[in-house]
This record gives sequence, structure tokens and C-alpha cells, in this order.
Amino acid sequence: RALNKLAYGITKYEMVSGSPMKATARVVIIENDTFLVSLTSRGFQLHSPTEAPMDPDHDAEGPVFETLEQLLAHVSSKFEAAHRSALQVKLESLNS
Repeated sequence: RALNKLAYGITKYEMVSGSPMKATARVVIIENDTFLVSLTSRGFQLHSPTEAPMDPDHDAEGPVFETLEQLLAHVSSKFEAAHRSALQVKLESLNS
């Protein structure tokens, strides 16, 4: 559901795996780069598209992000502008 709300920053996505402890999706960002993104109790993590950490106890090395927006801003130079634009449209619709 969180990925649907960020359609302005994601070209497409597909769920790769899901369990009570971890969910993983293959995500294509607006620059057409592909990543695996996992969500665990620790937060969101990035994985290379060829890495598929299915073990819920195995986390990739590297940063853990509290929100999907933070993760996308980290990997996508175009995401911040797209995010601001989407927020502006929502604000303008509230004023109408």
C-alpha cells in the first residue's frame, strides 16, 4: 500500500516475498534503476536487484530508513522534486 501512494516516484514495483517478519519488493524508480526494498521491524532497507535476502534474520549491510520516502530520496535524485510537486498539488486541492 505504501508503494501505491508513491507512484510519482516509482515507475513500477512487484512484491517478491512476504512473511510476518519481512516483506520484499522489486522497485523501479523514476530514473529506471531497479532495487529490492525490504521492510522489517527495523525499517526499510535497500538490496541490489540480484540479492534476495529471504531470511528475516539477515539484513543487508547499510542504512536502515524509517520511511519509504527517506529511502527513495536516498537513491533517487528526482524523487525530492517529484515529492514536492505531489505535495503542492495536494495543498492546492485543499484550497479549492
